Amino acid sequence: MNLKRYLTKSRIVDVSAADFSEAVGQLLACIPDSILGGADRADVLANLIEREKSISTYLGDGICMPHTRVVGLKQKYVFAVGRCSEAGINFEGLEDYRQTRILFLMLSDEKVDNYLSVLSNLAKIFSSDDVCGRIKSSPDIAVFREAVMGAFNGGSGKSVSKGVAEPYAPRRKEERINEIVMRSALKIFKVAKCSAIILFGDSFLKMPDLSATFGDAKVVLVGEKPPVALPPKWEFIGVRSFSDMRFSQLRSAVMIGLTRGTFTAKEKICCLGGVRESNQIDTIVILDIEKEFSNIFIGQKNMLPEGVTPEVLERVLDIATELSVEGREGKPVGCIFVIGSSEELKPHLKQLILNPFYGYKPEDRNVLNPFMDETVKEYSLIDGAFVIDGSGVLEAAGALIHTPDFKLQLPGGLGARHAAAYSISLMADCISIVVSSSTGQITLFRRGQMLPITEKRK
Repeated sequence: MNLKRYLTKSRIVDVSAADFSEAVGQLLACIPDSILGGADRADVLANLIEREKSISTYLGDGICMPHTRVVGLKQKYVFAVGRCSEAGINFEGLEDYRQTRILFLMLSDEKVDNYLSVLSNLAKIFSSDDVCGRIKSSPDIAVFREAVMGAFNGGSGKSVSKGVAEPYAPRRKEERINEIVMRSALKIFKVAKCSAIILFGDSFLKMPDLSATFGDAKVVLVGEKPPVALPPKWEFIGVRSFSDMRFSQLRSAVMIGLTRGTFTAKEKICCLGGVRESNQIDTIVILDIEKEFSNIFIGQKNMLPEGVTPEVLERVLDIATELSVEGREGKPVGCIFVIGSSEELKPHLKQLILNPFYGYKPEDRNVLNPFMDETVKEYSLIDGAFVIDGSGVLEAAGALIHTPDFKLQLPGGLGARHAAAYSISLMADCISIVVSSSTGQITLFRRGQMLPITEKRK
């Protein structure tokens, strides 16, 4: 979706107000009545403040993104962006808001159905270090406007930093080695009859221009954050890196690609990567998807349960990886996520505590909402499982899984969480994902079959 069309330079302004409500009001004033339709500005502002009190829209790194739906809006979406002073803004005395330098207002028509996907995409765009740094370092409003508009062009806004060293560029020797490896990979790609190339972008400190390197081959770039500019026809799969080891993101990336339809079970993929941020491509691997994921595919038609969207699985894997890598106090947090129809899962679940998500609007408790991350991380400390429906709505936390006794066929060393995840995947059409509290390993269960997504942490 071309999101740039919902923003004009006239709605990118300096915000003079120090109070959150007044600052958002200034951005709201930039939106003409012809777009707001019959909506009352005071009501829209009240809805924005009410949402902010319910769940913070501060993304971190100086970016706050208030948002709401508006009945009768004449466009699907409308954006306005404000540049805040060094003092930030004040909202109920909370410290995070004082760090705000970019205030991004998003309004959407009440009837749009991809509201959370757009919100998530915007959060990814403006959480990029390159994009965010370029915008925040703008010396005046004219350059600020160019930088913001450039973010929607894939980050093509001009860099304005002065006196700052450019990111490390690969030495000429490394470039020559990379060229040789990539040419060899392209030959192997053709001889092995691969259908796609996976390139691990986190192997580079700064992604070089490789748009002409692989010819007409289908290329999927895998990394933690999207590049500033993605070559035409390339696809990006965002996966959090579990370790500095080569290809640590491979299984997660292929799983996401399968659910998106980027890959099929019958394909072979040529994978290129190296040590994280080494600027060196030193490894080529040919992956036969059907053999690698044989347990999941044997005799099965659908990888995803009915009604579960690929975006939801992708988001849950991302959250699980954060809990594994960051956890709490540097240690992994053990937890279970169960994704499927809440009605089908209900007979096998029992609340251990009062459900903390009960009573909230579905879009406010959806895992696709980028502002839910910290909430999920906090509730992960509670015993029991997260229950998530196919559209991403968090139905419950702290749920006890109770199923009939099965003759478990699990490797030694796996505990009660893995046994519960295994059992529920047999009893219902669902996917269960476990983060091990002892090793940080992430394991996916589908129809009683186990697929380790990451390796154990050493």
